Amino acid sequence: FFCSLLSASALYLAKGGTMDNLQGCGGLLVKSTWALFAIALPAEIVIAILFWVLEFKGNLTYVSVMTHGGGIFLLVFDGFIFSRIPLRMKQFLLFETFSSFYILWNIIHAFSGIGNPNTEEGVDDDDAIYGSMNWNDDPGSAGIVAVSTLVVLNPIVFLVCRCASRILPKRLLNIISSDEVDDTYDNVESMETV
Repeated sequence: FFCSLLSASALYLAKGGTMDNLQGCGGLLVKSTWALFAIALPAEIVIAILFWVLEFKGNLTYVSVMTHGGGIFLLVFDGFIFSRIPLRMKQFLLFETFSSFYILWNIIHAFSGIGNPNTEEGVDDDDAIYGSMNWNDDPGSAGIVAVSTLVVLNPIVFLVCRCASRILPKRLLNIISSDEVDDTYDNVESMETV
């Protein structure tokens, strides 16, 4: 949200403070915001799906709801409704790279002995961030979850998000009137006859 707000404010101020001057703008700040959104929304959805399907044990708390799904509504509102950020297929590579690094971090975390601060002493003796990604005790199951997430779940979630991003019209389009289209067409015809 803050990146999006910062981008919109910077564009607005840099272009003279009028919305008409924003047509066709797209600097590094905007592209960075779009890239972060292309990672954050699908990742939040995948994390929510995996948590509620694989990890949820029936103990519903505010923290588990907000950490594993509550942010989706904020991201959808900010990205699709407020900022109208388009998702493009080339951004899928960013999301897949992030997911690969997260799985690599899960493996490093499992074998490094860092520990999990969210487990109760004596109840959970593993260092896994999530029980379904327990690389120490059940590497086969963790590998299946990791590969199926990368190969099946990530592409499906990203395509659904991409389709959702195309529902509302884009804001930063050059919109020309039908009179301007006719004038342009007439100028092209007169150039062809010369």
